Amino acid sequence: MGATFAPMGALLPELFPTKVRYTGAGTAYNLGGILGASLAPYIAQQLVQRGGLAWVGGYISVAAAISLLAAFFSRETRDRELA
Repeated sequence: MGATFAPMGALLPELFPTKVRYTGAGTAYNLGGILGASLAPYIAQQLVQRGGLAWVGGYISVAAAISLLAAFFSRETRDRELA
């Protein structure tokens, strides 16, 4: 959990301009939590019923790959104008 939540406190605010930083970070965090916490267990249960437990591993692997691609293609914000 630390590997996930530790950088999130710095990453999410950097993705938004200063005027909407708090709102953007809060909205992104909460919508991600709602969608992840509500859809993932439902999808996993459906995959187990229709194809077996191995499909859940595939689902988690695809979700991890999407997350890695999103992190890879995120722009560096170190030298970006904050105003």
